[in-house]
Amino acid sequence: MKKNSFFKKVFAVVAALLLLGVSNAYAQEERNLLGLAMSKDGWKGDILEPTAIFPDKQMIKAQLGDLSPQMREDIRAKGELAKEYNWPVIPVSSYLDFVRTGDRTRMQGFRNERVGHLKQLVLAELAAQEGEYIDAIIDGTWAICEQSTWAMSAHLTIQKYGSGVPDINDPIIDLGVGEVANLLSWVYFYFRSELESVSPLLALRIEQEISERVIEPYLAREDFWWMGFESSFVNNWNPWCNYNVLMSAIMVERDKEKQLAILEKTALSVDKFINYYKTDGACEEGPAYWDHAAGKMIEYLDLLSSITAGELDISQEEIIRNMGNYIRFTHIGEEYYVNFADASAKISAHPGIIYRYGEYIDDPALKGFAAAIVEDSSKKSWIIDGSLDRALHNVALADQLTSYPPYREKEALVYYPDTQVMAARTEGGLFLAAKGGHNNESHNHNDVGSFILYYNTQPIFLDIGVETYSAKTFSKDRYSIWTMQSDYHNLPQVNGQSQLNGAEYKAAISTLSEGKRRVDYSIDIAPAYPADAHVEQWIRTYSLFTGRDYLVIQDSYELDQQLSPNQLNFMCAYAPDLSQPNKVLIPLPDGSIAALILPEGQFEVAVEEKILTDGQLLKAWSQEKLYKLSLTERKPELKGSWELELKMVKP
Repeated sequence: MKKNSFFKKVFAVVAALLLLGVSNAYAQEERNLLGLAMSKDGWKGDILEPTAIFPDKQMIKAQLGDLSPQMREDIRAKGELAKEYNWPVIPVSSYLDFVRTGDRTRMQGFRNERVGHLKQLVLAELAAQEGEYIDAIIDGTWAICEQSTWAMSAHLTIQKYGSGVPDINDPIIDLGVGEVANLLSWVYFYFRSELESVSPLLALRIEQEISERVIEPYLAREDFWWMGFESSFVNNWNPWCNYNVLMSAIMVERDKEKQLAILEKTALSVDKFINYYKTDGACEEGPAYWDHAAGKMIEYLDLLSSITAGELDISQEEIIRNMGNYIRFTHIGEEYYVNFADASAKISAHPGIIYRYGEYIDDPALKGFAAAIVEDSSKKSWIIDGSLDRALHNVALADQLTSYPPYREKEALVYYPDTQVMAARTEGGLFLAAKGGHNNESHNHNDVGSFILYYNTQPIFLDIGVETYSAKTFSKDRYSIWTMQSDYHNLPQVNGQSQLNGAEYKAAISTLSEGKRRVDYSIDIAPAYPADAHVEQWIRTYSLFTGRDYLVIQDSYELDQQLSPNQLNFMCAYAPDLSQPNKVLIPLPDGSIAALILPEGQFEVAVEEKILTDGQLLKAWSQEKLYKLSLTERKPELKGSWELELKMVKP
């Protein structure tokens, strides 16, 4: 393990991030990196043709031919299966599901089938190039062009008429529209001559649909929330949508003035995304969202640099480098990453986009991290998984990535002072991550002051993550969902009160210091609780002893009224054993035991089984139960403190 070079030798940061309301919480720094790059004398506004930057069909065929026999057969077999697809109409009732029951999966199932089959047909034809899949590609392209909207049912809220029935007179741009436009742009780029040889109307139809659904609405409007022109809040939608809009304009739009207008407007919009990020580069949506946040940003920036022959390049800016390495620094081990908010604990990180990020910022460690993911994974199909856009880029870099030296060094300590997230590990394999922040972060859970703890990639205390998304997830009732509540995070319930959501519910201080063999992280979480909690101060301190696999959790509090006993909650992956007094034993799969030692006689201890029925949670944890460990004060006071010690007992 080594020290994170982004942060220096001694950490003593008192982050007085008094996030003054929603608007200030969103505003970070007006860097405007791309706008400044375009304002320099060197920027001429020249845009290269896509034929100058993307491989031609013969090169793609050769690259696909270099894949393993198993992957080549997989491409062929999936192409043959896609040829038999009948392209059913997406029923309007599947859009209505979202407003009637909150379900978005039926509509997205139809959409994903269509997009997936067209992708497989394109790959199969590029690999064979004998014309046997062309008719099926035409059928799929035409069927998708015939859809009333390419938007997702869950995103129709931004129509003037709101959710429900798609409005063909109100074209909106969301993630779904952008992804479909990107796919059709590749069809147009590689098969335009084949389409025109059948009928000029086929290629013209793609041009028309992308113009009406993407190019014209994008140029005409500035009120799509994700653009950031009318609000300082943006999230992963911003680079994701802007990338697909720019790709479509470069590949399909023939008007050079419109191309340039799209380029410049997307650059100013992506500036809003970069401005939103804090300088430390942490993704407040968590590592599971890194791929669609910083990962989509790097796809955009890489495309921007390529089509301008390197004139618009911000690869060496500190914020860009920090955003890239966040995915590496938050890796716990295997498929586990630090997860707070809606992020899942397990993710299949995409080595292709991580490697491309490493190339963009010229970072050998990040490229080596991608190579290690490939080498350590049993999933060899990463090259052709995901969208067609990703697959084509992966095919082009596969040889380079798989031959790159893996990098597996882990950081002993990482601290993101602006976002208030820390992570540290001991020499023996105990891993701690904790957070401060506020309760209005993107994809927020009420979790100010929470932490996770792993031992050799085995979860001890965990962050549950989020259930399958539904209408309720992003509604006014979001915090009625149990996974969003502080009582189901590793946090205290104070005077019978849980944390509330909002930017004003935040950590008052966040202090990290490092000694020779010890890391201490302290947070005052009192402001995260409502006035009814009557809490003046609640300092929680995590002390990790790096040479001993030993953690101390200390709470020190002051109340102005004492109404009910305080309660400490911990979410456990494995069933706690309460058979010994003043001690909780948590057995792990490898035979080791996490022993939580309690102050004598201070707490009543209880365990609640939490049965998992949601598919997303079952996938994340690969088990049907989690456990809530609760420690309730026996003699509540107005002022108090305690220490909980956790030691690892090895088999």
